[in-house]
Amino acid sequence: MRISLFLGVVVFFTLTFAHHEEGHHEHQDDHHEHQDDQHDHKHGHHHNESLACHRLAPYNSKFSFDLYRQVALDHPHENIVFSPISISTAFAFLSLGAKAQTHSQITEGLGFNTSEISEQEIHEGFNHLLRFLNDADRELQLSGGNALFISKEHKILQTFLDEAKRLYHSEAFSTDFKNTQEAKNQINSYVEKNTHGKITELLDNVDQDAILVLITYIYFRGKWEKPFDEKWTKEGDFHVNENTTVKVPFMHRTGMYHVAFTDEATVVSIPYKGDAGAMFILPNEGKFSQVEQNFHKESIMKWKNALNIRLVDLFLPKFSVSGTINLKETLSKMGVVDVFSDNADLSGITEEANAKISKAIHKAVLTVDEKGTEAAGSTALEAIPMTLHSRIKFNRPFIVSLYDYKAESILFSGRIVNPQM
Repeated sequence: MRISLFLGVVVFFTLTFAHHEEGHHEHQDDHHEHQDDQHDHKHGHHHNESLACHRLAPYNSKFSFDLYRQVALDHPHENIVFSPISISTAFAFLSLGAKAQTHSQITEGLGFNTSEISEQEIHEGFNHLLRFLNDADRELQLSGGNALFISKEHKILQTFLDEAKRLYHSEAFSTDFKNTQEAKNQINSYVEKNTHGKITELLDNVDQDAILVLITYIYFRGKWEKPFDEKWTKEGDFHVNENTTVKVPFMHRTGMYHVAFTDEATVVSIPYKGDAGAMFILPNEGKFSQVEQNFHKESIMKWKNALNIRLVDLFLPKFSVSGTINLKETLSKMGVVDVFSDNADLSGITEEANAKISKAIHKAVLTVDEKGTEAAGSTALEAIPMTLHSRIKFNRPFIVSLYDYKAESILFSGRIVNPQM
């Protein structure tokens, strides 16, 4: 069987006048075949782009862990799933049009120290990161991009539109937000087309006073290097907490994995084809809060250094979970305040006064399951030593982090409390 991980995310910004009430919108997972300059970053050119992309890595890493801890605090008993790289891309994009304190809050909130990395380097890094994510030559299905829907009623500065296209590969569409049904259909049709019909109803409605809607997305689909076999998937108990147990299908495979057993958690690293991997972290009994509160780069490095190749009897739940984050609430706690308030200075986007971000919602979907069939002979065989092996079953809440080794970026992070939710 082929085991695939499907993940999608949408970050939604609605830019309105500060004195208006904000609208309402929903979103789902997405897939897009990004065409901008697909073939410009081959070989020699690719090296320089990867360096620009890697320049962002330590800052994006810090933001990823800071954001995880904040979201975990805000949602202590729920599944959480999000793409830190998509969120940072969206706000870096937004910072093109932010000025004064609004700009500095966004930059610092994303973890950047402008005395170490210039604004130009930040934007060039994201430019190259987007090219990297859309590299058609990789074994992974990985893509990301941006789209702007712009009000016919209001003036968006051409310099912003030019930079949005040049640096963030953004498409731009003129939209009549006064005709809310037409605007909703326009955006939903665009998303449906570019996700190959996977998302048919991104928006329930739109704000008629919107000036601009920004959509940022990322999509990932990967194959395990060592696939599971569906015939070994059996139902078992998942212990949500001491009072709640649910039945879920557990995929099962015996094989060689990079594993670490620490005082805090059991960690299993599972590679994908195409230079990406998933780290599954199972906190020890009574240690979940401690692991989350100390979830940072140093923890990951400690676990990575402790990894050893072991023969493992691995049981992993098959699941599909989604997570929604109100970025206005979450990022405000991380110092990004003005852009959502009447103090917003977005004069680099529009010269009209009193523009602010009225809503910023992020939704991600994470699914681990079997798709399609393959003949048994097509599955790579693995030499199994005749030794005792460890049994690892992810049958209680755990953390998962999906990492792109080429881009040196965390693509997705999540906490699975209940695989049935």
